[in-house]
Amino acid sequence: MDAISLLIIGLLIVGVVGSIVPMMPGAVFSLAAVLIYFFRADDPSLIFTVFGLFTSGFALLVDWFAGAVAAKYGGASRKTSMAAAVTGLIGFIFLGGPIGLALAVSATVFIREYMIHGDESNGAKAAVYATIGVLGSAFVQAMLTGSVLLAYALTYIL
Repeated sequence: MDAISLLIIGLLIVGVVGSIVPMMPGAVFSLAAVLIYFFRADDPSLIFTVFGLFTSGFALLVDWFAGAVAAKYGGASRKTSMAAAVTGLIGFIFLGGPIGLALAVSATVFIREYMIHGDESNGAKAAVYATIGVLGSAFVQAMLTGSVLLAYALTYIL
């Protein structure tokens, strides 16, 4: 096994672990591994590359937007959910990854719903749903990034 293959496997493993561990954007590591594979492999599998790009990209979207979607199901307005998606992305970038995303989404949903309804319980309910959505997305991301790792292992073996 060459150094590039070991790097790819390492990045894919970090991608799975990073999907669960706070402050680590796991899908980004998986995406990087797929891109390195595609550009550095002698004869890259187009099927794996497309699967890996779409799956890692979808995991990244789940990471960014799960909280906003869950807030909507928790009773938050459409505008609140949209604001949560934007602030979640900003929180992810400027407040430190997944924890920043969860904090930004929860705070945005609570404050905005409280301002709209003047009722703490509506804001708290929607914020709890949003937080559960953000945390639940870690499980989904782990499954998605794990499937990319498994697909690479099968591609490498076959």
